[in-house]
Amino acid sequence: MREDGRTKEILNYVAGVAEYFKSQLGPSLVDVYKMGSFAHGGFSQIYSDIDVGVILNSPNPPEGMDRLISGAKGLDPVYGKRLSVFWGNPACRWGRLRILDRLDLLDHGIPLLNNRRAKFERPTRDEIRQTLLEFVENGWKPKTTELSRLSKLNPADRKPYVKCLLYPARLIYTWDCLEINSNDRAVEYLREVRPPGLDLHPIEFALECRHDRLTPEEIFAEKVDLNDQFNKTISYISKR
Repeated sequence: MREDGRTKEILNYVAGVAEYFKSQLGPSLVDVYKMGSFAHGGFSQIYSDIDVGVILNSPNPPEGMDRLISGAKGLDPVYGKRLSVFWGNPACRWGRLRILDRLDLLDHGIPLLNNRRAKFERPTRDEIRQTLLEFVENGWKPKTTELSRLSKLNPADRKPYVKCLLYPARLIYTWDCLEINSNDRAVEYLREVRPPGLDLHPIEFALECRHDRLTPEEIFAEKVDLNDQFNKTISYISKR
């Protein structure tokens, strides 16, 4: 992340979130972590969520965790709207710590309080790929259908559109490498493997959007065939 005024505000907010969870959860708290693009790189002031991980050492989930998360969001009226909290215990038996979130936390999580790296069993290849397929079916596929029908790009469609354009890179990278990484690294990987028939230009343009060098409207004007991008991506992973 570039060190500008806004970045410092976000860092201060996240530090406050960590201290808030420490005060609320006490000895059961192992640590609070920076996650996602906030940790592994490529954070966008426009498109990125502020991802935070909370690991607890207790046999049962704490009472009122939803209330605590709402309190963390309420620490800042602007940045709180972008806060996503991923939480659970090392055994991953409860909470909100899904397969891909565990990968991200294991590989990139940055502890904010006690300098304790996340330690728990790494998801298997089958678990990772099954999770990816479930998201394709329940998330990416219907969103591709929805966005393909648009005649113009409304403000509410900008972030989903850029995310949809980039998803072939993220899916293929994680499918092949069994890890989470930045959008920049995922796009770089696509340039290396060159999936047959997949058009890399709109994916690279979407990355430029995240770096605030293009607008989603400029890409939308190119009339990218989202369904074809989807089909070429699925064809690639089905042969791996």
